[in-house]
Amino acid sequence: MNALAHAILQAALITSLVFVMMAVIELITVLSHGRFRVGGGTNGFRQYVLASFLGVTPGCAGVYLVDSMYSRRVLSLGAVTGALLATAGDEAFLMLAMFPSRALALFGLLFIIGIAGGWLSDVVFRSSGLLEPECCALADLHDEDLPTPQELRRWWPPRFHLQPLLPRLAISGVLVFLLAALTGGLADHHHGLPSAPGAVAHSPGIIELWIFGTVAVLGLTLTFVAPSHWLEEHLWHHLALHHMPQIFAWTAGALVAVHLLATSFNLDRLLQGHGAWVVLGAALLGLIPISGPHLIVVTLFASGHLPFSVLLANSLVQDGHGLLPLLGISVRDALVAKLANLIIGLAIGGAVMLAGF
Repeated sequence: MNALAHAILQAALITSLVFVMMAVIELITVLSHGRFRVGGGTNGFRQYVLASFLGVTPGCAGVYLVDSMYSRRVLSLGAVTGALLATAGDEAFLMLAMFPSRALALFGLLFIIGIAGGWLSDVVFRSSGLLEPECCALADLHDEDLPTPQELRRWWPPRFHLQPLLPRLAISGVLVFLLAALTGGLADHHHGLPSAPGAVAHSPGIIELWIFGTVAVLGLTLTFVAPSHWLEEHLWHHLALHHMPQIFAWTAGALVAVHLLATSFNLDRLLQGHGAWVVLGAALLGLIPISGPHLIVVTLFASGHLPFSVLLANSLVQDGHGLLPLLGISVRDALVAKLANLIIGLAIGGAVMLAGF
């Protein structure tokens, strides 16, 4: 499969997963009449613990869920920043395979930094006026969304619905394609970009496939049991027609751009140098918003050619594919969170290197 087609397929996979996760958050928000919050809302400390925990779980599914929760303002921008700090993306699987004990220690450190960094980011965002999120014009609740007994009876017991037919067929068609791609091995979430010499090839594990498959089946179920108003207004107009095209465009564009970058330049050169320059190179490499190129840092660390500080700096700044859905939700917020990641990653990576690690 050529690189362009593979990038489009990967973008469709990521967008479909994010769509279902956002649909679940949308459903919880509607049935709670907008009162769904974590740890006292966007000011609660527990949101940083939850977001960091979801971020540090291997793979990208946890960060996708954080992005989805942020789309409904269940989490603050600082909590999202904490999740991006904590995640090591798909590289986490390779770390567990190559140096498991050190990988677990790294994940524990990322989890703590994610909590502290998320809280600190919100403090800075609040003082600078950046905490106020960009509002979505289609995210308002409607009278039909009130959790009255009559409205709840539309959901339980579950009933099979066909109207409106076109939105249900369109959404289910995409999700069926996702399931077929997963079971047929076409939607390899790990795109196989060039990495360091001797890197171990990584294919998606059975746990990832189960997660993605379960999410797709959940999406299909929601599509055909959702009442007409919720499906048409929330799933179709708000998510499918408004948010998903932007998320898909950003994701596909980033995947194609990174493929061109990886085939045109030797990414290893970013890590050539001594001392602080190596930390800087690893942090800059972390700005690439997908998994793959960061395998260079992982394999060089595993072979003893890079110190722990460099791996830590790269892991803090990079976020696998986790930034891509956020770009589709709010470009401004994504750039703010990424800048915070870069500053924190450079500061902590540099301090750890000065400490001799």
